[in-house]
Amino acid sequence: MSAVMVQEDQDSLLALRAHDIHKHFDGVAALSGARLDVREGEIHALLGENGAGKSTLIKVLTGVHQPDQGSLERDAEPLEIRTVRDAQRAGVVALYQETSIIPTISVAENILLGERTPAQEGL
Repeated sequence: MSAVMVQEDQDSLLALRAHDIHKHFDGVAALSGARLDVREGEIHALLGENGAGKSTLIKVLTGVHQPDQGSLERDAEPLEIRTVRDAQRAGVVALYQETSIIPTISVAENILLGERTPAQEGL
């Protein structure tokens, strides 16, 4: 029995790429050369010790923080994320673990809390 492996151009499948991301806070390096490649349909987990930069990387990707250095790409095109809204428009969002929820509304409504719905937009 033999196996044939087909190697695809993985770069063409990337939905989001963060390359060489650096972020400092008061002279302390929170990220130093971080990179992340995400393909359509993938699920990722960021693991590491406290202070490893997991939250900082997510905040850079979602527009909460601006990187000091590095680049972002969406579908192999340069992506500039300056605000949370920029990230949302590009389809980059994070759902944070939240211990305080509103028990009288649905799970979906809790997740979208603070977002305007199509009904509110008059659509």
